[in-house]
Amino acid sequence: MKKWIKLLFAAGLTMFVLTGCGGSQNTSKAESQAQSGEGTSSRKEELIIGTAADINNLDLQKQQDATNNIVLKLTHETLIFFTNEGTIEPRLCTGWEFKDDTHIVFKLYDNMCFSDGTPLTAEDVKFTYDMGLQNELSVLKGLVEVNVIDSLTVELVIDSYSNEFLQSLASVPVSIQSKAAYESGMDEPYLIGSGPYKLDKWEPDEQATFVKNENYWGDKKGGSDRITFRPIKEASTRAIALQNGEIDVCIDPSMDNLPDLEADDNVTVFERPGTRLFYLGFNVTKEPWDNLKVRQAVAHAIDRESIIDVVLMGKGQTQTTILNRGLWSFFDEMEGYPYDVDAAKAALAESGYTPGGKIPLLISNESDYGQVAQLIQANLKVIGMDIEIQTVEPATLKTECVNGTQGLYLWRWNEDSKVDFVYRDLYYTGSGSNYHHYSDPRADELTDLILTEKDPDKRLEYSKELQKYLVEAVPQVPLYIKNLIIAYNKNLKDTYLYGGGNHDWRFAYVTE
Repeated sequence: MKKWIKLLFAAGLTMFVLTGCGGSQNTSKAESQAQSGEGTSSRKEELIIGTAADINNLDLQKQQDATNNIVLKLTHETLIFFTNEGTIEPRLCTGWEFKDDTHIVFKLYDNMCFSDGTPLTAEDVKFTYDMGLQNELSVLKGLVEVNVIDSLTVELVIDSYSNEFLQSLASVPVSIQSKAAYESGMDEPYLIGSGPYKLDKWEPDEQATFVKNENYWGDKKGGSDRITFRPIKEASTRAIALQNGEIDVCIDPSMDNLPDLEADDNVTVFERPGTRLFYLGFNVTKEPWDNLKVRQAVAHAIDRESIIDVVLMGKGQTQTTILNRGLWSFFDEMEGYPYDVDAAKAALAESGYTPGGKIPLLISNESDYGQVAQLIQANLKVIGMDIEIQTVEPATLKTECVNGTQGLYLWRWNEDSKVDFVYRDLYYTGSGSNYHHYSDPRADELTDLILTEKDPDKRLEYSKELQKYLVEAVPQVPLYIKNLIIAYNKNLKDTYLYGGGNHDWRFAYVTE
């Protein structure tokens, strides 16, 4: 395997070959058109994106929130880039070599720099990953040591062969940060990045604005002069703001607003199959959810098709397995727990549990959760469970789930490249994202085998086995995958829209 991996960039993706800090010569056709404005009149200086939630933390390694990660893509870059086509490509490196199963050598581009003009070298890569190890980032699982060979060469040592270690290096929290910025003693050194934008101002609950990084080293400097994210929590209000010209992009428009948006000649409504899985979760360490039969009863009692029809207006798919659609080894060909009220009542009777009093269901105040919760409430009432819906901010829900103070909860999970980030993050013993507080030696063993098994046929069988195992154990009830629906100004160009919502806005702009 001592062969340098040379990967060409697909058309329309960023070329990162450069000639000096802050500039380069090679660009793709799509980038050249975007930079020159070919085929357009002029560009609006500012791109305004209406979001369902505000950012809450820009310290890369101390957050793992979808909204934060989207804006951090503007300001920071990773060693490796995971494309929407399911491939990995170099970003801050020219390529890599597997010396053996556990030693990987990366060659960096020359003359890269951060937004403050300081050089980006192998020392910064080591600093970032060493900090990630100290912060116990799950994406760096298996990393043992980082060695600087020279200023443009870094070696990563992992504890054993991994099928997904390279993909993990494309995760936003391990974007390369500036060692010099941290050593300077400055406030918020994590804001110094190597991306085409830098933070201008952040007014919580109002807006966060990013401007072009004049020291950007790569070919493409960004599509808009300014990109502003404006949190508008009410979906219908976001849709109206788009039609009124107050924003250029409406994330997750209300289903009720779709007919008006689709009829508006100034608006484009984009739809594609999604990847984000919405689920009903159990804290399996708390009564009555520590009882398998009770969990099975709930799983049988939920009418997923009604959720698709009523809440999503048919724009989604029900699901049996716990793995996100589109991931390698996705296996949904199992019976699971189909909607069956009689089976639900029988399982509840067999459990020995007699419902009594209010049973709290914790949900986020974001769109869809309220309607989904009401349908679940009605479903469970049929089998004698009196559900009390408790609505909180997303950050509060996460805190309660991490602390294990919740019982029943509604949440979602998106992953579009790595099965290990589903198995290990959601179900592995001790994982910080294991909101189920589920622990099972066989599930842990299968998770490790799937990560390290070299034989593709054996690995696939392990993954199918684990999916069936977890479905039968019911730490969660998979509900549905919602289609990606996003509405925007018809003159919006150069968008990179992903099924799970982790969009890339670096190169987007609106023509006038």
